[in-house]
Amino acid sequence: MNIWFPLLAVGSGILSSIEADCQGVHLVCWSTCTLPLDLPLSLVFCCMGSRQIHANPEPGFEEKNTNKLLRKMLVMLAGIDEGCISDCAGTGIVADIVGVGPPSSGKPKVRSIALRADMDALRMTEGNTTLPYRSKNQGVAHMCGHDGHMASLVGAASLINRRAHSLPSNCRVRLLFQPAEEGPGGAVPMIEAGCLDGVDECYGYHNWPPFKLGYLHVRSGPVMAHPTAFKIEIVGCGGHGSQPHLAVDPVLVAAHVVVALQSVVSRSVPSAEQAVVSVTMIHGGEATNVIPDKVTLQGTTRDLSPETYDLIVERIRAIVDGTCAMFGAKGTIEMNPLYDVLVNHKEQTEVVQSLARRHFGEDRVKEDGLPILGAEDFSYYLQKVPGCFFFLGGNERALRNWSQTGAPGERSNCMCHNTAFDFNDNVLPIAAVFWVRLVEQRLGVSLYSDAELPLALPPADDDDSKIDSQNDSRKENDGKVSKRSSGKASGSAPPPPPEAGAKTAADTIEGPIVLKQSKRARRG
Repeated sequence: MNIWFPLLAVGSGILSSIEADCQGVHLVCWSTCTLPLDLPLSLVFCCMGSRQIHANPEPGFEEKNTNKLLRKMLVMLAGIDEGCISDCAGTGIVADIVGVGPPSSGKPKVRSIALRADMDALRMTEGNTTLPYRSKNQGVAHMCGHDGHMASLVGAASLINRRAHSLPSNCRVRLLFQPAEEGPGGAVPMIEAGCLDGVDECYGYHNWPPFKLGYLHVRSGPVMAHPTAFKIEIVGCGGHGSQPHLAVDPVLVAAHVVVALQSVVSRSVPSAEQAVVSVTMIHGGEATNVIPDKVTLQGTTRDLSPETYDLIVERIRAIVDGTCAMFGAKGTIEMNPLYDVLVNHKEQTEVVQSLARRHFGEDRVKEDGLPILGAEDFSYYLQKVPGCFFFLGGNERALRNWSQTGAPGERSNCMCHNTAFDFNDNVLPIAAVFWVRLVEQRLGVSLYSDAELPLALPPADDDDSKIDSQNDSRKENDGKVSKRSSGKASGSAPPPPPEAGAKTAADTIEGPIVLKQSKRARRG
């Protein structure tokens, strides 16, 4: 079995790839900082086991092999006793790191802190066809970064457990590996199974490609939305495609409904609120010359408050009822609310912000871009105990610009759930070390000095202006190469995008239709 992990490498000030074998597990080390020469192999800085997990994704409540792999990693790499690891909610895992140092004096406010990582993959096909560790399971892929979330938590576990002698015997770090975050939801079954019993606080994070690598985004209050899946069924009266006057066309009705739904947020939800209504599926018809009896619309709504949700439901019902009545059709609506709004606790959020400012730097801790209207069942942990959910940026300008679509087989900064998504491994050591610092702060202990365990952030001079300058330089060089080779050289760089205002083929071609200038004389 080959599992890849970046460990703290020794000595080098640049990224290095150092292979070593340890108890049958294949490891790879890297680092961006100088570290003591006596650093043991068992001190996992961050885990490239994410690549092994990435290649073997499993959907919600089917993460059996992921469970087995995590158990091996926790025992062999983190050194956690098997007796401290237990299954939870079927395929989930709860692992405890219990302090073995002298008990803390007095009554500390926090004695038990939980750190959570999600385990499941999405039911979708990965587009990274040239990726060496691409998904081996057809129709299932880690396109949201849960592979990296698990790996970074294992890395943190290794760092923490190595210094268990510095943890008071009456303190505990609980690791929660949760199944089915993408659906139907694993947090509630985990909680019902007792994963938060005796826990004082709970924390989690998500990688977020739009945010810059080396930045942490967090705020108190709502940070992620309440999602609702909806299904609208429009029933008309089918008929021959050439005789629409003898039918009640549900396709036409559905089209009007889709357009009208776009007004719900823009014209009904107060501008100070955030909400989304997206129709994502339209199904109807079986033949090109047949008007069907029925069309089904499905989609999602997102909101941050019960009042906004009630307003959205009211407007959807009014639009469907009114539009169907106008055309003589009938409509039914199903609303399926999913996770609750994720609300960060003020005190714990301020702790994360303060700690992040110390280790990331004042200008690298932001509230920008929040709330995000994605959804997370981490919300249910924070309904039971205080805690905070934050975001770690993964966007690297050096990858040549932000890409919303990505390019399968090439690294990009594309968004989660895109077929070209791949977790940015440079987030792993940042997440692992910050977990350690958070544990230290909340339990009132010191496990590592800053010199022993620095936060591996991108260089301070790796800012936008420098990257822009590098990209401009690349464009100039690309232009020179293009002129010398007349574009015929093998392996030459692709042409740069057109400058703003420059004419392109898109000015005369739209989709598959060629738009030619009319030869008819214009009428006065």
